[in-house]
Amino acid sequence: MSAQRGNLLVLQGGGPTPVLNASLYGVIDEARKNASFDRILGARSGVVGLINDDLGDLTSIAQSDLERLRVSPGASLGSTRHRLQEADLAAITKVLDQRNISALVVIGGNGSLRGAELIAEAITRGGGKTCVVGVPKTIDNDIPGTDRCPGYGSAARYAAQAVRDLGMDVRGLPQPVSIYETMGRSTGWLAGATILGRLDESHAPHLVYLPERAFALGEFLGDIDRTVKKHGWAVAVVTEGIKNSDGAMVYENTSSAQRDAMNRAIPGGVASYLAGVVAKELRIRCRFETPGLCGRSSALHLSEQDLVDAELVGRVGVRAALEGRHAHWITLKPIDSEAKYAIVPLKNCAGGDRVVPQDWLAHPRDGGVSAKFVDYVRPIVGKLIDYAIPLKDTL
Repeated sequence: MSAQRGNLLVLQGGGPTPVLNASLYGVIDEARKNASFDRILGARSGVVGLINDDLGDLTSIAQSDLERLRVSPGASLGSTRHRLQEADLAAITKVLDQRNISALVVIGGNGSLRGAELIAEAITRGGGKTCVVGVPKTIDNDIPGTDRCPGYGSAARYAAQAVRDLGMDVRGLPQPVSIYETMGRSTGWLAGATILGRLDESHAPHLVYLPERAFALGEFLGDIDRTVKKHGWAVAVVTEGIKNSDGAMVYENTSSAQRDAMNRAIPGGVASYLAGVVAKELRIRCRFETPGLCGRSSALHLSEQDLVDAELVGRVGVRAALEGRHAHWITLKPIDSEAKYAIVPLKNCAGGDRVVPQDWLAHPRDGGVSAKFVDYVRPIVGKLIDYAIPLKDTL
């Protein structure tokens, strides 16, 4: 299906990232340079805006504003986690036809790309002319089929730098325990990246817990106790989605008000829960840190590689549409590969979450991840701020 002359429509879906708007910038700028579309439109609030025909014209945005958009966190067009229904697909195909949309670029994570696939299938069934292309993003790094996901590198850099900084604080005035919680409903890619924050063998993080390895409370308490006795302090990193051996979440908010648009419990709170257990069972002071959304909204922690990746997939998404690559999406190749990306069918990214491989895992006392994980994540995250080892530990 070749993209015929018409309008290009772009939308953003799912949780924002530090570089989600860099992909949007790539889409808009590439579409302008090719001059192959009559207008460039954006759907407000993701696919909901498309369903409701709530579209805005992006064609004439000032170049200065576009450049600032490239380094702005959040979702500039607005986003949603709406799960598509059959009636939605009928409304969408009608809007695409009435608005003369020849190319639809969907920027999003697992759910949004699955939605893009459903829209593409509906267009094919109905004989529509719109070419649908998916552009990946997620801080969780859990989309199957791509080496890395735009958004992950910057969020991982935030987490790694934050844990390094936290270690400097706690090391200077032992508390003696602090538990740092990273985002990640099902995977531990963000938590694993915090191992980059270690300055030496005595520095944070001392313990790292990923959902890919079953969590045992007794083992956790023993690890904390031994670390405090050895160093006088301890920083543990936990993923919000860590699970017990039976697959149940270690902590889950049961409030009916704390549920997302898909009626899932909003994750988070495990660090607070575990801090209470540590204080009660080990009878030592324990703080917890839950940066939450700060980890996906900090422009100060942009990863250079992440920014490049995000813009690239946006630009390639437009090129793929012009080539008529209907129902395809853009994947990233390893950083040291000669080819930087591939354009593959949307159906290839279906089938669950991409978890941290078993041979990339290690015991929490060894940082939770192996050298293979470190070699993978270091160039994605980029340089952290380096610090001197505290003088009290070197004199």
